[in-house]
Amino acid sequence: MILIIDNGSQYTHLIKRTCRELGFEGEMLYNKAPYQQVEELLKGGIARIILSGGPSSVYSDPPNLSSIIAARVRDGEIKLPLLGVCYGHQMIAHVFGAKVAKGKSAEYGLGEVAIDAEDAIFKGVPKKIRAWVSHFDEAKELPKGFTNLAHSESCAIEAMRHDKMPIFSVQFHPEVWHTEHGEDILRNFLEYDAE
Repeated sequence: MILIIDNGSQYTHLIKRTCRELGFEGEMLYNKAPYQQVEELLKGGIARIILSGGPSSVYSDPPNLSSIIAARVRDGEIKLPLLGVCYGHQMIAHVFGAKVAKGKSAEYGLGEVAIDAEDAIFKGVPKKIRAWVSHFDEAKELPKGFTNLAHSESCAIEAMRHDKMPIFSVQFHPEVWHTEHGEDILRNFLEYDAE
C-alpha cells in the first residue's frame, strides 16, 4: 500500500492511478487531514509515501501532513521510502534546511530535463527526457546530505536523493503522460529496495 499525500495538485489522482496500473494500491489523504490518520495507516502496512505537487508555497503553508511526514522521515521516526513531486520536492528541500524560492522562469509545461546520475529512480531512463515541469517555486540549493540527480536549463535541481536514507524527489511531474519515462520513474520508486 502506497500513502499519497494530496497537496492540491490537479494531477494527484494520476499518481494513484499509475500506482494501481503498476500493481500497487494507493491510499490518498489530503494534506490538511489530522496526522492521526497517517499513524493508523502506518500500522496497517504502508510500504512507502509520495508527497504530491500542489499550487501553494512551502513558506506560506501552515504545518501540514507533507511537512510533518518529511520532518519525521528526516528525524528517523518514519523509516519508509519517500518520494516528493514538485511541491513535495520543495517541501523535502525546505524541511531539510535548503532555500526554496521563485524559479527564474515561471514556466509550466514541457521542458527538457538532463539526468546527471542514474541512481535508483532513473534506472533505465535516457540521459535526457521531456518532462511536464512547473518552476513557479524551486529548491535553490541542495540540502545537506543530498545528491543532485538532474537539472534543466532553467532549474539546477530537477531531482535529488538523500545519500543515506531512501528519500527521493523530483521538481517535475512523472505522473503526467507528457513526461517521457514518467511511469518508469514511478515504477523504480515503487520497486526500490531500501535494503
